[in-house]
Amino acid sequence: MDSIAWNAALFASKWVLMALVYLALGVVLMAVRREITQRAEHDQVVTPTAPGRLRVISAAGETGPAVDSLFNLKPVTRLGADPSNDLVLQDSYVSRYHTRLRWDGIDWWVEDLSSQNGTYVNNETCQPGVPYRASVGAILRVGGITFELLE
Repeated sequence: MDSIAWNAALFASKWVLMALVYLALGVVLMAVRREITQRAEHDQVVTPTAPGRLRVISAAGETGPAVDSLFNLKPVTRLGADPSNDLVLQDSYVSRYHTRLRWDGIDWWVEDLSSQNGTYVNNETCQPGVPYRASVGAILRVGGITFELLE
């Protein structure tokens, strides 16, 4: 009879232990789910920015941006005449999808997107599809608009 009581106690403690393990696992899963949800909400609110701005030095024509206008850059910023670009440039020499600026965490890269009138970095022509490094202070010419790359 003593062994029956002992077996019953072991049987009950085994189920209690398993219940505690599953309870702990459930608590951990709920905490992970809450953390993922909070991060997802935070990521939707925060818009990524890169440490850079473009300042207009000169603009040909009356429809271009005003001289000394400043534009904040995103980690990938597209410039062109099409409204889907990040920076829409109203200039007769700017192609629909003219240029892309990309921040890699260290340097800025300028890439001509096969524009008709070309992209220039410090008066050097950018070959279409080839990224060119542009340091802070670089002069960029897109169509008839000249920019200075700022921090």
